[in-house]
Amino acid sequence: MSNNKRNDSSTVDLHPWPIPVNSRVLHIAKLVLGAGMIVILLTQVMPVNLLGGMLNNLFTVILLLSWAGPARRMMRRYSAGGRNKPSAEEQ
Repeated sequence: MSNNKRNDSSTVDLHPWPIPVNSRVLHIAKLVLGAGMIVILLTQVMPVNLLGGMLNNLFTVILLLSWAGPARRMMRRYSAGGRNKPSAEEQ
């Protein structure tokens, strides 16, 4: 093949180079694929029914912990060694 034929603009390029993809689109695609891989990994390691039971237990623990703080404050307030003892003037 001669150099004249290579530089001829009338020839049609059947395999043009692909247009580069924007870096923002590549970043979003990488995040979506990574999140999908994590979801697939979790469903393979822990089946969905086991995951539902774990979420139920987690909700119960969070509910009990939300009651622990007020219960502790109430026990301190009404216990014998509590900080809020009535003063001599109030008795």
